[in-house]
Amino acid sequence: MIVERAPYPPVEMGLHRVQREGPLVHVAIRGNTSLPEMQTLVGVYQATFDEFGYLLILLDMTTSGDLTTPARKHVTEFVQAHAMQLAAGVYGASFYLRITLELISRSVRVLSRQTPSVSFHAEEANARRWLAEQVPLLRAKG
Repeated sequence: MIVERAPYPPVEMGLHRVQREGPLVHVAIRGNTSLPEMQTLVGVYQATFDEFGYLLILLDMTTSGDLTTPARKHVTEFVQAHAMQLAAGVYGASFYLRITLELISRSVRVLSRQTPSVSFHAEEANARRWLAEQVPLLRAKG
């Protein structure tokens, strides 16, 4: 299955790159992420979710830095509210960032008793392939 693509303009978010492709949001994190940047990103996530009823996140963490605590809390709240209708394919994440993302996932699981689908990959193509496999599952939950 191929993930649907639509001509959405890129979203300006500091050094980061955010591009919507239908129900998929491709995010390339460059350096640290502040609360205002995360608020912008979560706004894109919410708009995509509102349009499609589910959300696919393709997350390039190759050159990412830290998330500030307020930014981490903000994205955790969004994930908690939408855990069963989203899937995240992550590539290029360091060990530290994998742990951070796993902690976010665990806190969502504890607080909402739901576990978001998150998968780590070495390459973008593998993450995209995994996300495409999640589409029928997410549509069935919707």
